[in-house]
Amino acid sequence: MKNKLLKTIGTAALSILMLTTFGQIRALAQSDSKTEDQNADQMTEDLSSQRENDRNLTGVWETVVTPRNCMTGTPVAPDFQGLITFNDGGTLAEIASGGNPALRSPGHGVWQRTNSWRNYSMKLIFLRFNASGVLIGKQRIIQTVHLSGNGDESTSSGTVEILDLNGNVLGGGCSTSTATRFE
Repeated sequence: MKNKLLKTIGTAALSILMLTTFGQIRALAQSDSKTEDQNADQMTEDLSSQRENDRNLTGVWETVVTPRNCMTGTPVAPDFQGLITFNDGGTLAEIASGGNPALRSPGHGVWQRTNSWRNYSMKLIFLRFNASGVLIGKQRIIQTVHLSGNGDESTSSGTVEILDLNGNVLGGGCSTSTATRFE
């Protein structure tokens, strides 16, 4: 009778030990499975976010600018080339060949997404100098930018304001441009 009781207690103890051990293993496996699922979800989210980030203005662009009459859209001067860099965080730097480089500084400005990964607005300003190198004012450019479906080309249009040293508008115009991402 004593042996039978010991066998029953031993079997119960072994069963409890096995349940506890396998229960912990199962719980760990479920925990690992949940962690793996969370990691997979995070990776998917990160890749989606990366794709979204890849599809924006950030980077270097080669531009061709066409000065235009604002009323008719007719070109008013020859096309000229430029370079523009859109930085993470919404700032930009620009330089263009539209005139004597000694008569203007590089442009600096800001950009932002307007309503989708394909549409943006940008503003930039640069300093203007006379032939003697004296600062005579600024030029401000405001553009809307539209990316192509593959994100490697863009078109833009907007206004140009020529300002004196006090910020008074002396004149202006319009322009359009096309750009290709530099890779």
